Amino acid sequence: MARFLPLLFSLLSLCTLQAQTPDSVRSLPSMTVRDTRFVRTGYSIWKADTLPNHSAISLADRLLWENRLDVRANAPGTLATISIRGVGSSRTPVFWNGLNLQSCMNGVVDAALVPLWPEDQFEIHYGGQSAAQSSGAVAGSVSIVQGQQAEHAGFSGFAQGAAGSFGRWDAGAGLGFSGKKFSAKFRAVHQEATNDFSFQKQGLDGSFYPAKQSNNFLQKTDLQQFNQFNINEKTVLKSSFWLQKAFRELPPALTESPKETWQEDRAHRAIISLDYAAKPKVIWTSKVAWLDDYLAFHLSGDTDTSRSRQILLSTERSENLNPNWAWRAGANAIRQWAKVDGYADSTRWFGQTRLAGFAMSEFHQKNLRFSALLRQEWAENQAAPFTWSLGGQLALGRVGDARFHISRNFNLPTLNDRFWDKLGNANIRPEKGYSADLSWVLQKEKISLECTGFQVLLDDWILWQPDANGIFRPDNLRKVWSRGIETSAKWTNAWKGWKMDVSGRMQWSKATNVEVYGGSSSVLGMQLPYTPNFSGGFSGRISRSIFSVAYLQQFTGTRLDNSGKNLEAFQVANLLFSSQFLHRRLSLDFRIENLWDVDYEVLRYRPMPGRAWRLGLGYKW
Repeated sequence: MARFLPLLFSLLSLCTLQAQTPDSVRSLPSMTVRDTRFVRTGYSIWKADTLPNHSAISLADRLLWENRLDVRANAPGTLATISIRGVGSSRTPVFWNGLNLQSCMNGVVDAALVPLWPEDQFEIHYGGQSAAQSSGAVAGSVSIVQGQQAEHAGFSGFAQGAAGSFGRWDAGAGLGFSGKKFSAKFRAVHQEATNDFSFQKQGLDGSFYPAKQSNNFLQKTDLQQFNQFNINEKTVLKSSFWLQKAFRELPPALTESPKETWQEDRAHRAIISLDYAAKPKVIWTSKVAWLDDYLAFHLSGDTDTSRSRQILLSTERSENLNPNWAWRAGANAIRQWAKVDGYADSTRWFGQTRLAGFAMSEFHQKNLRFSALLRQEWAENQAAPFTWSLGGQLALGRVGDARFHISRNFNLPTLNDRFWDKLGNANIRPEKGYSADLSWVLQKEKISLECTGFQVLLDDWILWQPDANGIFRPDNLRKVWSRGIETSAKWTNAWKGWKMDVSGRMQWSKATNVEVYGGSSSVLGMQLPYTPNFSGGFSGRISRSIFSVAYLQQFTGTRLDNSGKNLEAFQVANLLFSSQFLHRRLSLDFRIENLWDVDYEVLRYRPMPGRAWRLGLGYKW
């Protein structure tokens, strides 16, 4: 670690960096526009609407309310992974303020541990993004960006608490300050729940009898702190810090007997960035980030631990050559370490270094926008492929806009794939392939429509599969082809002080194995596990003055489980209500989850709770 600290401080002293808060936008007016273009041209993007909710919720819960991608949740609060267009959790990154949260050990982000505050900007970007985002962004990504530092000059703050079904309660608080030169914000939330909900369990005789979930206690605390210092009109320094601690009991599957199983997670994340506008049309951007993650897993009296560390250094230059042409180029370096009980030496840190250089350019004129991105990475003892992407948008007048995006993508093996004791494969190859999107978008004053066709082809798919001796090992075993159609529509209206909107979406996707290089060929042509052919949703929102209510209805179609058997489709509805008093300082939230008390499973033998409620009260100043 010591040898990297001089490099870290040298980079901070020699390079200039970039921020995107209201003050920096005022002093660096061209930066925000340019930063958002390159990674948006040609993409299909879903932006989360405001819901009647004034407290922090998990990313998993938010996505389950409006299933814009596949959420694979074991139980409330426990491990929940996400997948875009069927490609799996290790190929669906989640970015927090631009920092990739994927574990370097297994490539997964646990969406149940990622908090979302009401003021955060939450988006899903569909389409391959390896040229823009590096390894893992094969079919899309999730982006979370903190909200404004403070709404008003001076001090501000909030406090909130809530209680609900199954022993659930949570409390949060925050404090902010905004001045001419300096602004800061702190926010924290603590959650607990026993999650001892009732469900119907099938006995050996085929009949059902009532049961109660056991060993499902949750306790989680998140602390986040943000700073911004406007050094002068050209330079802005920003920092973000996130500390998290979680303890979760892991409930048994319906086929298992109850036992003491739990998981403890701890995480420390930090980002420091500096933005410097050398000229009105030129911006230098650099950043340093640090991640430290710890996990302890307890099963049958034995506790296994794992810990990973990552440090990221990046610098880039952006410039507007003229009103129609912009470019950006840069480089980054990542050092990753992991110390895991399952590796060959549990006392040793295993690691790798990754370097990358990239360039982006965009041209736009009247009704046309076109972008091109190039990226070359080098990963220690691995061959990372050259990647690129092309995107374009064409305005078609009254009939809407046409949009396309095509890219080459890759996904590097994880440290577990390479270093697991006696099982890891040091020669395993990166996954690589292509993705393509073609969209039509129509936006009118009250109506918006969108239809997208997509394809994702990924070769050398990494899979842990039993060998001839029945021992699971990773290898490049398959080629996967995902294709489908996504459609969405939204209608908004205002009448006598009432604001209303109704939206709906539908997705058909077919994600299949088209080639098998090892193991049974019986999976050829089969849909990937837990990827529905059909999914969709409907939502309606209505608000007036201090009152707001939303109804969210989601449908998930039939899926195959890991054994190739069908898992029943299900529909779940949620009702959210909020009202504000005392000049909007005092807020009251109430919601009913699983409104129609549906019995369902997201994963086989993992029951989800029936109807539940939550009542919250908050105050801000």
